[in-house]
Amino acid sequence: MLLAGVGCRTNTGPTEHIVVLSVDKLDAPATIASTSPLDVVLTVVSGACQTFTRIEAERGATSVKLTALGKDPEKGCIDLGLIQPRTYRLEPPFTPGTFTISVDRGRLSPLIATVQVQ
Repeated sequence: MLLAGVGCRTNTGPTEHIVVLSVDKLDAPATIASTSPLDVVLTVVSGACQTFTRIEAERGATSVKLTALGKDPEKGCIDLGLIQPRTYRLEPPFTPGTFTISVDRGRLSPLIATVQVQ
């Protein structure tokens, strides 16, 4: 007798969705050298069952757009509100002049900072 199983998988764990997390504060130095790295600190707010996973960057020659992303399970979580600083490093080179940092906050207006590159 030969038995064959046809693939059927049941996922009994919670389903998670990637969401844009709120950022309360953006810290960046006022000036940097064009050959130095740029460390940007985002104060990320997670809660309502959301957990921080990563910061994504879309970089251009004179700007960067940062987005803090997290997971949001549909069910089975404990609601803990956390406010955590998260550092994101941008590697040189930078073009001398003004470098603009924008932080996407979903439905809220973006946070913006400028750094003078020397």
